[in-house]
Parts: sequence; C-alpha cells; structure tokens
Amino acid sequence: MKPQKLAAAARFAAVMAAAFLACPAPAGAVIKVEFPVSKMFDTSRAVIVGTVTRVTPENRVAEVKVADTAKGTPAGDALRIQVANPPDLVRRVQAGQAVVLFVAQDRGGALALLHLADAWFMAERVAGAADAWRVVQAHDAAQSFPGRTVALARVVEALKAGKPALLNTFDPAVLGGGVRELGKLAVAKPTFLSAADVNADKKPDLVVGTAAGVRLFLAAGNGYEDATEAWGLKAAAGAYRAVGDVNADGRPDLVIGKTRWLNDGRTFAAAKAVFEVPDAPRPAAAALADATGDGKPDLLVLLPAGRALVFENPGAADKPWPARPAVALWDDAAAPAAAAFGDWGDTGQPHVLAVRGGAITRYALDAAGGPPADYAGLVGTALPAGRKAHLGGLEKVAAVTLDANGDGRPDFFVVAPAGGLLMVDRGFGAFFTSAEAGDAVTSDGPRKVPFAIGPETAWTAADLAGDGCDDIIVLTEDGRLFAVSNPPPAKH
Repeated sequence: MKPQKLAAAARFAAVMAAAFLACPAPAGAVIKVEFPVSKMFDTSRAVIVGTVTRVTPENRVAEVKVADTAKGTPAGDALRIQVANPPDLVRRVQAGQAVVLFVAQDRGGALALLHLADAWFMAERVAGAADAWRVVQAHDAAQSFPGRTVALARVVEALKAGKPALLNTFDPAVLGGGVRELGKLAVAKPTFLSAADVNADKKPDLVVGTAAGVRLFLAAGNGYEDATEAWGLKAAAGAYRAVGDVNADGRPDLVIGKTRWLNDGRTFAAAKAVFEVPDAPRPAAAALADATGDGKPDLLVLLPAGRALVFENPGAADKPWPARPAVALWDDAAAPAAAAFGDWGDTGQPHVLAVRGGAITRYALDAAGGPPADYAGLVGTALPAGRKAHLGGLEKVAAVTLDANGDGRPDFFVVAPAGGLLMVDRGFGAFFTSAEAGDAVTSDGPRKVPFAIGPETAWTAADLAGDGCDDIIVLTEDGRLFAVSNPPPAKH
C-alpha cells in the first residue's frame, strides 16, 4: 500500500476504533453488541443505500446507483467506488449487488464504513470528488452484522422507519429453572416427540412416535392421559412429522408420515390425498411453514441426503398438495447429524440449519436466500477450536428449535454429550451464540440431569408456563418425561 494510503488507513482505524466497533461482553455476562448497526445509523452523518450497476476491473471501479439516502443530505443519483483493497475484492463485486455506506461525522464526512460484497470495509472520500469513495481495507465489524449486504440494506430501511431491527442484547442464563419430572408415559424407546395444544385448553399436548405407531397424550391435571384412540390417531404411523394449522381454522393439524391429519377440535381425520415422500427411517427434518408467500403453511421435508421437498398447500382439504421440484442443498450424500427448518435467513422464507461435518451451515430453499452461510457468516466469528472440541466435533448431536428468550424468533439448540451451543436468532440472518445453555441438559454438566441427550433423544420445546419462553421437554427410553424450565430472562 502506498504511504498516503497507509496514513489514511491509520486515521480511519483510529476513528473506527472509537466509533464503528462491535464486541461481545465477557463470558457470563449479558451478551451484547457494543456498537450495533442502530448506533452506527444514529451516529452517522449520512447513510446511503445503493446497487452496483457496473464494475470495471481494469481500473477497479464500481459504479453505484443510489437507491436511498436513508439519513443525511441526499447523495445524488450515483456514486463511484474505487475497489482498491484488498486486492481480490474487485473480483467479488458484481453488478446487481447491494451497497451500504455509513458516512462518519468525523473529519467532515471524509471517512465511511462500507458494506459491499457481503463484507465490511473502511473507505475514504476521494479528494475533490464528492461522489467518489476509495476502499482502504477490510474492517472487523462482522459481529455488528455478519450477514449479506442486501439484508443490511433491509436493516437500514427498518431503522429509517423507526422500527427495531436486530436483537443486540441477550442474557445467556436461559433454561435455568431446573429440571422436574412430569410423569411417565406408557411408551418405550420413543422415536420422536412433538408438542401442540390440540384441544385448546392452553396446555401443550404430546405427540409421540413409537415403533408401533403414533401416540397422543393430552395434558390432564398434573400429568398426561393417552387419547390416541379417542382422537382417531390409532392408525397414524411414519417417521416424518410436522405440526401446524394447515386450513386456517385456529387448530393445530398434524402431518405423520405421508398423511395429513386434520383437527376438528375433538378428533383427527386423515386426508385422502397423501404426500409422495420417500420412506426414511430417520428423516432429516420436516415442518409446516409458508414457503410460497401466500400465507398458508406448506409441507417442507429434508431428506437425509440433502434434498429439500416443498409441497404447496392449495387451501382446500380435499385437494392434493402439488410438489415443487426437489432442491439439492448440498452436493454429497452425507446426512446431517441434526437439522431443522426455520425463518433463519433474511428473506422471511424458511431456511435449513444443518449440523454437518462438524460445522453449522444455513441453506436457503431458493436463489433469493443466497448461497450457503457458514458459522462465521451467521455469527461473525469462526467456531472456536476449544468450543468445537468441547462439543466432540459437533458429530453426535441432537438439536431442537425453541424460542429461548420470548421474542417470537426461532432459536436453534445443538447438544452433544459434553456440552451445547445455543444459536439465538437476532433477525435478518444474524445470530448470537452461547455455550452456557448446554449446562442445563448435559448429564456431565454442573447440574447433573437425570437423562442423557444424544442423536436418538426424543425431545421438543413448548411454553409450559405460559410466559412466552419455551421450556424443553425430554422423553427418555423408558417413558419418563422431564421438563427443563426456562424462566423469562432478567431485565437489564
């Protein structure tokens, strides 16, 4: 780098160290972003959002059409960005990509923090050119927002409208209410456990998979009563399962195996049309969620080899659900150790979080969701080697989806015999992580729980206390049922 550029970079680093910097709090304390995107927005002189229209590799210039000056004096219709450093950046910049520029108050607005090609950079205004900026070097603001530039543009749009965007603080002291035994169910070696309030009494009921078929247990008094036959589920069987209101009548319906079971408030009735889903003794994941944007939950199935199937809800009980072409999320046949569907991305559409090969990766079901994102692209830091060893390489794991902090967003809890990792959804495809949550459910942790969590564990999440935060329910091989309580986090 030339001397003048080195000097500019030094000036910029000094400014950004005091302004555009994000750090997590020490372990054991509330996890927070010290300088979140919302504060960047508030303290910037101007915030500009645009789209790359053309890239000229020979002179390392990207032409940008300004879509919005979200804050400050309008920037005009266009900008030029000289993609000087790092050297490989110009190859990553393409027409159609989003650009977000936070212009600092310092030095007359000559310095800025730039998000381009899904990464953060320092930039300085080109002398004598109000509409031209030069990228100086990469900047470590990924913990403020680790996701895509197109998603950051949506965050800025929300901030401009005065709406909260990203979760910036999280109390890692979740699942801290202790373990209590809920009773014993007349089942042995359960294959799965799901929870839903099927009879509208505001108490989660339990759907249990067994080798002999599905069992339904209704919450009653201080325990659970077997209502399988009374509710018409005696013939229900299959490895795939999902819960959701498929016909908008306010009652949770079930998908078991290849069959929809419609809930009328007193019984379940099997729909005539079935799903053409390949048989699998251990399906990777299944869910009822809107994948088409029409407000109706579709059936999503992840096969062990990585193919995602979507069956579109036609909105009528007597019609078959047409299948979309299968989407290959990865290009090898290795099954995930654990996986789940959820609104994990930045498009509002379902994504998959999968634990594969000792890593956690997010996959989109369509091109709008972008390419697969690794742990660093979700959290802003690499998975630490010490934590990976603590989890035994993220291989023999179990996973469950829950709302850990009562904010309405799905979080992802991965547990191995030696510890766990809770991924807390911040919104727009970004996450916090905490290893402390694993202490509540690991048998060799400080709390000595009376069960072991592993790949075969039947467990689920449900709000047992009605306080907005999901607790965890564990069903052991011999039918004992335990609840791991999750009181609401303390106010800070």
